[in-house]
Amino acid sequence: MKSGREGVKEMWKRFIFQDEIDERLSPIIRDSWIRSKKWEVDPFQRHGCIKKIEAERYKNLIDWSMPLMEGLYSIVKGSGFLVILCNEKGQLLKSIGDADTLLMADKIGFVEGADWSERVMGTNAIGTSIVIDQPVQIFAEEHYSQICQSWTCSAAPIHDSKGTIIGVLNVSGPYEKVHPHTLGMVVSAVKAIEYQLRLNENTEKNIMMQRFLEATTNNMKEGILIIDTEGKIIKANDQLKKLLCLGQTQLEGKKIDEFFTNKSIISNKPVYVQNQELHLKIEPSRNVHHVMIDKIPIYKDSHWIGSMIMMKEIEKVRQFVNRLSGNQAKITFDDIIGQHPHFIQKLNEAKLAAATDSNVLILGESGTGKEMLAQAIHNASKRKNKPFIAINCGGIPRDLLGSELFGYVEGAFTGAKKGGSAGKFELADGGTLFLDEIGEMSLEMQVLLLRVIQEKEVMRIGGHKVIPVDVRIIAATNKNLREEVQKGSFREDLFFRLNVMPIILPSLRERKEDIPLLAKYFISKLCNKLNKPFPEIRQDFLQALIQYDWPGNIRELQNILERTLNRNTKPFLSAKDLPEELFQPFLSQAKEELEIHKDDIKKRSLIRALHLFNGNVTKAAEHLGISRSTFYRQMKKYQISY
Repeated sequence: MKSGREGVKEMWKRFIFQDEIDERLSPIIRDSWIRSKKWEVDPFQRHGCIKKIEAERYKNLIDWSMPLMEGLYSIVKGSGFLVILCNEKGQLLKSIGDADTLLMADKIGFVEGADWSERVMGTNAIGTSIVIDQPVQIFAEEHYSQICQSWTCSAAPIHDSKGTIIGVLNVSGPYEKVHPHTLGMVVSAVKAIEYQLRLNENTEKNIMMQRFLEATTNNMKEGILIIDTEGKIIKANDQLKKLLCLGQTQLEGKKIDEFFTNKSIISNKPVYVQNQELHLKIEPSRNVHHVMIDKIPIYKDSHWIGSMIMMKEIEKVRQFVNRLSGNQAKITFDDIIGQHPHFIQKLNEAKLAAATDSNVLILGESGTGKEMLAQAIHNASKRKNKPFIAINCGGIPRDLLGSELFGYVEGAFTGAKKGGSAGKFELADGGTLFLDEIGEMSLEMQVLLLRVIQEKEVMRIGGHKVIPVDVRIIAATNKNLREEVQKGSFREDLFFRLNVMPIILPSLRERKEDIPLLAKYFISKLCNKLNKPFPEIRQDFLQALIQYDWPGNIRELQNILERTLNRNTKPFLSAKDLPEELFQPFLSQAKEELEIHKDDIKKRSLIRALHLFNGNVTKAAEHLGISRSTFYRQMKKYQISY
């Protein structure tokens, strides 16, 4: 039995012509020959198959492989070897080698673009390494195709970071110059290529991530500033530059204390700052920006490496808070129902007021719709997209009204919130502040309110900084403020400040013609709310509503209708469905007369007892079954002297 190259040649012939496989073949070669025959590879083909390659697709692989290929070639230069890079399909991408060797390769089509996959060329180092996904060296007659049998080839697959084959590095040369170390050099070069590709991939990922982060931060509504531990500015997003009116070159690389004087900003300590409101002083312009800041330390492996500062314009923060808290006017003039001429006149006055920026004073009984009118005025004004904030001056304790209106600083009083709190004037900046029940405001608070209206600036309780505010005032009361001024319970100068555009709303009993219209409107809304069908409204039902005096005005009408609908189970509404108080307006008068009658009886009983016991109060009290002190008190009440 022949050995070496001759022995392998005999094995190849018997396999090709007689389909016999020799057990002495290495498993890799044996399995590859079997696959090659199964795939009907022509072992006697005289030329490789050349196909077109999308070169741009493999640009990165070629760029990162070429330096290592050239390094590998420098080792085998002059020995007749080629260094070849292939793609994941086994197509040749690049070849480096001696001129005469390249000429030999060209004769068999072993050139760039040639398909050297196992399915096309049978057993060969390039194609077989792809199939078995491991480095392999194919010697002379171990090649399946005869045109390759004068070569010895050493190849190793190149993998990406996911382990997928993206190419093959191969060294081919004369079979007689084969060396076992050749495959080792190829494997080392492949590992170097894979390392470079991973570095490149990570670099590209980092660049892409940086672009994503830049796009994200530049589209954020907050201004973002990143500083190192020494206070040097590393990065500032577009919003911050816009907020501060500073350019990229003016910020990055500079120390933060060159621009800001606020201690919480320039402090070089890894401290958290959350929702801190401050007036940002910018050097050298001395411009001041009212902002809310957050400061977050940045760590790497538990080591502080810098901080991120986020700045939000306080006006935008407040607009957001107002939207969340419902500080928006919902009522428009279209939502206000009425056709009575006197009421229409008042609506026209309100529309004229909406076209101005003057203060408005709405007067009228409780329940006439003063706040609804205030909202409609706001929504028809140029301030309609700004906050509408309402505060009931009579519903808040006097000692708390100041902090509600003007805000307070941290530590201003016991229980003051950390960081302080903005008042209604600050929250309403740019919009409208509705002061309901203004007649209930204390004289001390009236002085402070007058100052804010005159100066258009507010100072928080316990603070020293003046905050400019642009607020339109709409006030409302059910009191006669002129009479309150005469009594001394309301400041005359404040009254004149508020009474620029006065509107006196009529009571419901003064516009009874509107009651059917209002009733049908409210019933329709209530039916939708209560998920009930709209009922037939009978004439006696409307007549009963018209005859009632409605001391609680429109608010009372709404409440009565809701109570009636909740109790009603019929498909119609008649007068019988209304509460009894609407049909007994005399009850209160009768009750008053009854009280007068009782008082008269008591007075006569006291006088009779005194006559009976000759003015002895002790005995008279015992006779009536009451204490002497009570007897004296009732004598005083009924003005009895004896």
